[in-house]
Amino acid sequence: MWTRRGLLASGGVAAVVGTTGTALSLAGAVDLSGPPDFTFVSMPDFFNADVADLRGLSTWDGGMNSWNQWWQLATDTCLTAVAAHRPDAVLVAGDQVEGRWNIDSYGRQIFGQVSQGTDEVSLAMCRSAITRAGQVYYSHYKKVFADRDLPLYPAIGDHEILDDRSGPLDRRWSSSGTHKGRPDNRYYLVDHAKSVWADHFTRSSSGAPVHRRRPVGSQQELTAYSVDFAGVMTLITVDVFHRTGNGVRLGVFGPQLEWLEKEVKRAKRKGRVAVVQGHIPALGPYRVFASGNLHMPEGERSAFWQALERAGADFYLCGEVHDATAIQPGARKPVQISHGCTYRHGFSYLVGRVWKGGRVELEYHEMPQVSQSEELGIWATDAAKLAPNRISYSLPVVRGRMEWEDGTILNRTEKLGVFDPANDPYAYQKPPTGLLGRARKAPRPGTPGS
Repeated sequence: MWTRRGLLASGGVAAVVGTTGTALSLAGAVDLSGPPDFTFVSMPDFFNADVADLRGLSTWDGGMNSWNQWWQLATDTCLTAVAAHRPDAVLVAGDQVEGRWNIDSYGRQIFGQVSQGTDEVSLAMCRSAITRAGQVYYSHYKKVFADRDLPLYPAIGDHEILDDRSGPLDRRWSSSGTHKGRPDNRYYLVDHAKSVWADHFTRSSSGAPVHRRRPVGSQQELTAYSVDFAGVMTLITVDVFHRTGNGVRLGVFGPQLEWLEKEVKRAKRKGRVAVVQGHIPALGPYRVFASGNLHMPEGERSAFWQALERAGADFYLCGEVHDATAIQPGARKPVQISHGCTYRHGFSYLVGRVWKGGRVELEYHEMPQVSQSEELGIWATDAAKLAPNRISYSLPVVRGRMEWEDGTILNRTEKLGVFDPANDPYAYQKPPTGLLGRARKAPRPGTPGS
């Protein structure tokens, strides 16, 4: 049996996957002949930060940037590792950006003036800023994947709708216009933030929907979609943020829920593996690290999970919690895999290989962070969300494997094994900081030395 220590000692991916890239079968499992019919990588919460070069903007003030050579190198390192698996699709289940674009802690007005008021003038300013920030950060995001020929299939996360705040799960976006006694207009900007995201990922330059299969007529019409791959797998992406009259409810409801169930049933009728992608977990317990821990309050009793079971979904892939856990609540029931990373502390990804006949092999990879500076030099509109100026990563290491067929888990190891919260040797740990040399804190933009 592989152990974490053994994997590290044996050289990580090369030792487990082999130099040819051919998958090795686990002890007792049938060896798979021939290459898979479809390969995907799932990597929620990448970047989970505002990352782009701001210097070309007409509003550039010479202050702190959202990009530098260290982040360039880190991005190259991580996405080169992903590209080495030659995925046919890359799934990102939300939190592509930091996204607090209705805030301007430093008053730089890089994306224009903003205000936390709920009056129409304040909201109009914020909508304009969100549109401009989305153009910068989402365009860069798409480019880093396109430059490596990695086909991208994202989902909406909480950071794409201005990030959650503390409070009851279904009240993280308050219609009161305040949060803890301070002005907070995020709730009134959710629809616009989703529309800006759609402009870059699910709507063409002419405004036409990119995906034919989507929940037409629902509030998620442009943030949920279904795609068939190679005749062996269907990806159904859902939007788990349902705006109501007094908040944002976590889960899938109404017309989107009906559409989801039909799409899963359609995939199963055609003999495909049905994979659902959404941002937050439905089931627990799970590993969690440096997260607001958004999840569906009703758990296994949620309308979402009940629909997955009724329709016969095979996998639910989600992010948000920044560590990996695999849960199958009963025989032949859907398998939830919560995973992903908070990129400033570490990078991870899940490789899925699918064969005709419904055989699936999963490998979970982590790329440990070699170092991280104490200097916070990557700018975000909210001063509380600046990122480390310098980060770097080592080679990927396999931290878990799973073999699955026709609803049954045949083998599972490490982080894709059974999770015991009382005895868990695999939980993610925050890396040490300052290994690149202790640096002074980044100066405030506009001050000497900035």
